[in-house]
This record gives sequence, C-alpha cells and structure tokens, in this order.
Amino acid sequence: MSFLNRAADAAQKTAVMGLVGMFGFQLWQIGKNCYHGIDHSKPHPQKEYIETLRDQADEDYKKHYKIDHRDWYDKDDDSYLENAPKPKPPTRYFK
Repeated sequence: MSFLNRAADAAQKTAVMGLVGMFGFQLWQIGKNCYHGIDHSKPHPQKEYIETLRDQADEDYKKHYKIDHRDWYDKDDDSYLENAPKPKPPTRYFK
C-alpha cells in the first residue's frame, strides 16, 4: 500500500509542478511583452495576400447586381483559377 501512496504522491507533485511551471512561463512571457513591447514596425508577412483577397472580394461584391457578367463555369473550364491570388512562399531565414 505504501508503494501506491508514494506513486500517487509523486504523480500529484509532478502534475502540480507542471501546472505551476506552465503558469510561471506564461507570466514570464506576458511580462516580457509588457516590458519590451510588441514591435509593430514590421509588416505582417501575408499583408499583400490579404489585401488582394480583400480587393477581389470587393470586386465580386460590386459585380453582384450586374447581369452582364458570367458567373458560372463549365466543369472542364479552369480559366478562373488563373486569376485567383496565390500566396508568396514564406521567406526562409535559415537553411
């Protein structure tokens, strides 16, 4: 019985110390961000891609009530995929 009690105590101490350590790490991260601040001078890595998506959505919204544009496609017609925005590959800083 004493072996099971020791095992349960060890498991409880491990779980509690893990949770306390995680809480302390989160406090450290928040404190570091508050002290140093967050650098907003760098642009978002996908800013251009998000803007192209927003511009295309605006164009589609403007064409919604026009009846002279073609908004359907044949099953084998993939020409509309050529105009779809493609994200730039991520910049790799390390090999």
